Amino acid sequence: MSVNRNQSGELEYSPIHIGSVEREDLMLWQKADRVLQEIIEEQQQQSIRQSKGFSL
Repeated sequence: MSVNRNQSGELEYSPIHIGSVEREDLMLWQKADRVLQEIIEEQQQQSIRQSKGFSL
């Protein structure tokens, strides 16, 4: 999406064609998403384990 301001100051939106999406692209993005979710979960578990070691 391209956003421009016309002479009267209003915003105009225009679609931009950036190419096509292949099935392999979607599969790669889904795999990357799974890997990132695993990393996030591991970080959260580490954070929970570390915070349990402290008592105030």
